[in-house]
Amino acid sequence: MPATPTPKGLFITGTDTNVGKTVVTAALGLALRRTGVDVGVMKPVETGYTPDSRKSTSDGCRLRRSVAPEDPIELISPYCFPSPTAPLHAARLAGQTIECHVILDAYHALAGRHEFMLVEGVGGILVPLTETHDVRALLMRLNLPCLIVSRTSSGSINHARLTLMALRERRIPIAGIVLNHTSAAATTPEERQQIESTVQLIRELSGVPVPDPLPFHSELAGQWDTEIKRVAKDSTIQELCRTLIDEIAHCSLHFRGIKDGGGHGHAVRSGFTDILKGLDRDSSDREHGQRGEGTNPA
Repeated sequence: MPATPTPKGLFITGTDTNVGKTVVTAALGLALRRTGVDVGVMKPVETGYTPDSRKSTSDGCRLRRSVAPEDPIELISPYCFPSPTAPLHAARLAGQTIECHVILDAYHALAGRHEFMLVEGVGGILVPLTETHDVRALLMRLNLPCLIVSRTSSGSINHARLTLMALRERRIPIAGIVLNHTSAAATTPEERQQIESTVQLIRELSGVPVPDPLPFHSELAGQWDTEIKRVAKDSTIQELCRTLIDEIAHCSLHFRGIKDGGGHGHAVRSGFTDILKGLDRDSSDREHGQRGEGTNPA
């Protein structure tokens, strides 16, 4: 029986919670849609929702409203839990168990409707979903490359490098790092120096593309529908959008991994093209990695 082709898409993870994964996912989806690409979105697991947020302000709902309003929310977000805790704990409190096959079925149903998929993770890459599987294990099953979203604040260098290590350990292809200003602009020389040094060192030490950081948008919480359209026009989002469009048009986007050249590389200031075009690991390696990921305690 022939292998099922890998759907085209990108997985968006974060170095932490509340770093801007939903913002980046929605903005990139909007930017791609504006160019004519048929994009689907997914937030497989979400915690901390209320009945009201489920209808309007939950991450899944915002993604659906901004990018793919025709898709059922049940496919976009198959698991939603009230407790604002880690998915494993939130599921336990709700008397449920997160089943990877449910997420995969929803993903393939959406991928069958769209030309390209954007899948937003929950928390960081090693956040536990079950007793034996974490977000990284799910990403391996989806067989997608990963885009990392991180802050520019103090501590982000360590968080970014740990995330890179976790992905490279499983040879998961890394498309780049999007840095996000999650608070108002720095006002003192010391604050500006901290941010500038963080961006510089992440570029220097990551070995993956790191474009200019996204600016802080203070009105996003209260005026999502308006502000996310502005974020979609940011040069960082537009750059990634152009690269993905080129890849969609000229190759199959069967991302099979990148050869890890170690954690250190020269500063890469812009452009995801070289990384995306270098995802050339044998699919047999990918399949072997998936088989080895069956038990993956976080």
